[in-house]
Amino acid sequence: MNAENAKRFFERSTGTEPSECITLAQSGSARVNFLAAADGKKYIITYNENIQENESFLYYSGIFSDLHLNTPGIISISDDRKMYIQEFLGAHTLSEVIERESLSDHVKSLVKQTLEKLYQLQASTENKIDFSKTFEYESYDELPVTHDLYYFKNFIADVLELEYHKSALLKEFKEIVILIENLEPKGIMIRDFQARNIMVNEQNEVSFIDYQSAMKGPLIYDVVSFLFQAKANFPESIKNEMLEFYIKQFDQEEIQNQLRNSVDPVKMMRFLQVLGAYGFRGLVQKKQHFLASIEKGIENITEFTRTWENMKDYPELTGIIQQLNLEKTKLKIEVILNH
Repeated sequence: MNAENAKRFFERSTGTEPSECITLAQSGSARVNFLAAADGKKYIITYNENIQENESFLYYSGIFSDLHLNTPGIISISDDRKMYIQEFLGAHTLSEVIERESLSDHVKSLVKQTLEKLYQLQASTENKIDFSKTFEYESYDELPVTHDLYYFKNFIADVLELEYHKSALLKEFKEIVILIENLEPKGIMIRDFQARNIMVNEQNEVSFIDYQSAMKGPLIYDVVSFLFQAKANFPESIKNEMLEFYIKQFDQEEIQNQLRNSVDPVKMMRFLQVLGAYGFRGLVQKKQHFLASIEKGIENITEFTRTWENMKDYPELTGIIQQLNLEKTKLKIEVILNH
């Protein structure tokens, strides 16, 4: 798929020839995005051969648009469901703004706005989503939790040849699955809710994109995913302040306490899953964006393991994480990266 094909699709769909149509840089996805301009307005044209993934994104987009949420409206869809035109929601991601401004007052206001909009999305969609229409998993239960744990085992522990007792580790994984399955409250969980998937427009309004992998899960998951992402590197004080700001949006004290009790188990899961993704995309596929984050990902899970007292319940997993900071492990990473 090239820009010329995208341009022709745009013209057929809208009756207007775009004045420009350029291919945007890809990240970790197989999707190809094009930026088109016509009659003084900009649009995003997306091409993706994975029709099931497209259907999930389009399903969620329809619900979100009906609820007037901060997500892209869909303008046109190709007959084969492989290409669609969506609203342009801003020239910069929140990740780019953070990289440029660090922790300015402007960035703090955007972070707070993001958590307000996330809460609104979670509250507005309650009981309005048919999770059987989701892309990969209906809910964050045994299958995806186990997958995330194995992602860490396969692409970090095994790739780096760390030592562990297999059956002891897998028993701990089963215990972690039960822990995560029982977290409340539950609702829509966007899953990859990070600053690079949040757009900022010229009016400093934030919008959410890349929600095709959403499922039912702990509401706190996206908050943890956003505030504790390695690349944003928010100070601890800001993470805690914004976490409490999010939780206080809920009126019931019982729900607030459930959310607070969910934070550490979800942090553990998110840190492991993200580090596993860095291992796969970085150590295996050698993608630069992910390589740059491996060190920070190791730092995050190491610090968490040191400070969360419940990690004592998972000694085998703790042993693997401690090995990540050994000199021989660091040398192994260097050898892989330079191969």
